[in-house]
Amino acid sequence: MRIVLILFVVLFAGCGYHVPGASTSPVGASTDGGSTADAWVGGDARVLYIQLFENQTAEPYLENYITSALVAELARSRVVELTENRALADVRLAGEVVEFSSNAFAYGPTDRITDYRATMKVSVRLLRKGSDEVLWRDNLQRTEDYAAAVNKNLQLEGERLAARLVSQRIAEDIHAGLLNSF
Repeated sequence: MRIVLILFVVLFAGCGYHVPGASTSPVGASTDGGSTADAWVGGDARVLYIQLFENQTAEPYLENYITSALVAELARSRVVELTENRALADVRLAGEVVEFSSNAFAYGPTDRITDYRATMKVSVRLLRKGSDEVLWRDNLQRTEDYAAAVNKNLQLEGERLAARLVSQRIAEDIHAGLLNSF
């Protein structure tokens, strides 16, 4: 029994997995002898400005949904500090909502639409201050299903809620992509 327990501890101690914020890897070690932090694609940059995303679709407010979701997501990060002043930032996060669609995908027994699927595609880049050198980029896509409604206003509200949920999930994906400590 002891041997199994020892093997279990050794196996999981050496797997390299850790919880964000608890890095023991030299990659995240500070040069001033301070505590370690998660490595991220921005390197030594710590102050981040999130630029309002561009909306390349005909759907209103998507740029606000994704930008607000990113601010909320990255405000909880222990890796970067957000600033509202672009001049104070070491790096800038910029992006575009490239595509948004809402299509019927489920039908009832009388051939009436019962559910829709909202899909959002986003392109995002992390840029170094001054040179606008691209440090990281990604294209992301997420979907969210929502119920059809007879009332047009309820239908539009369902679509807006789906767009907000998709934005929140994309913001989480961007945050995970910015951290490269795994």
